[in-house]
Amino acid sequence: MNTTAEYASRSTRRRTAIAAAGAAAALVLAGCAEGDGMGNGGEDEGTGGDGEAIQIAYLSTGSSLPMFLTAEKYAEEAGVDVEMIEVTSGNDAITGVATGQYDAGFAGIGSAAYNAVAEGLPVRYVAPMHAGYVEDYFILSSEYGGSSDEAADLAEDMSDYAGETFAVNAPGVVTEAVLGFALERVNLSVNEVEVEYIPFPDQVPALANGGIVGGVLSEPFPTQAENNGSGYRPWETPDEPPMPFTGILYNTDWAEANPEQAEGYMAAYQMAAEELDTGGWDTPEMLDLIEQYTGADPEIVAQSRQHHIDGELHVDLDRVLELQEFYMEQGSLNYDEIIPEEEIWDFSWRDAVLGD
Repeated sequence: MNTTAEYASRSTRRRTAIAAAGAAAALVLAGCAEGDGMGNGGEDEGTGGDGEAIQIAYLSTGSSLPMFLTAEKYAEEAGVDVEMIEVTSGNDAITGVATGQYDAGFAGIGSAAYNAVAEGLPVRYVAPMHAGYVEDYFILSSEYGGSSDEAADLAEDMSDYAGETFAVNAPGVVTEAVLGFALERVNLSVNEVEVEYIPFPDQVPALANGGIVGGVLSEPFPTQAENNGSGYRPWETPDEPPMPFTGILYNTDWAEANPEQAEGYMAAYQMAAEELDTGGWDTPEMLDLIEQYTGADPEIVAQSRQHHIDGELHVDLDRVLELQEFYMEQGSLNYDEIIPEEEIWDFSWRDAVLGD
């Protein structure tokens, strides 16, 4: 059993993490354009003018594969030059794109982007990055369910686990919404449990030692956890359309000032999406790209449950609205009424490429 002191400590850590996230969001909403250690900070960055490389913020994760493929295979064909700049989180990408430090980037569909749009900053989602399933991300500690079958049995009703600790990688991001959806399915809610903010790699040992009951991890970490017996997913991948989790962001000031580059990058990105949609994310070529950009073990990645992307970059905005509604319920949005998703997403560059 957990002691009152342990619960108090968890609550303190959670408040600290939320405060830190609030400070990051304040940076976005203040419109600060100075370099902040996320890349090559400075006033001359992110202009993306004629003849200059498009500055692209990316995360070192397998879900960024469409961006890797765009840069390495299709950008030259589309007549654009790109510079890939690694950042440490989706919120860093949103901040950098919103303030003009980067021309484009990607991030999970989270509260920081919604707040930036509500503030009137020049940032919009312009295409999907990857989609997935709650069933592929949610995993339970082997200390509570010692096999896939035991995890499935446990997940039938976890109402007795109110007050216990679950983990996501950061506050206000899409994985927090995924956790919320998963907990609803097991008769809990995020308001009934303690939520710790733990990076994906560190969640694996936390699952192994029972420090958390469960968590939400992006591949290849759930597969890694299952392979070493740290945790098990209670559900199989369903046979239904996946939910959008991440998206490509444009600084709309840059895109409107540089339409040829904005459309050129989108053309290259669409070709990459089409290849992944038809050929899969686990071909030898794709595994090599993921290893090149992330250092992930190709064998583990090959065993992982695949990410998904629509070859024509379609986004189901009704599904995305569920995410905004979740953030509204959690109080992580800086506004009181739902913003139509059509104001969050701008598909004009995608439609120009596809001829819609």
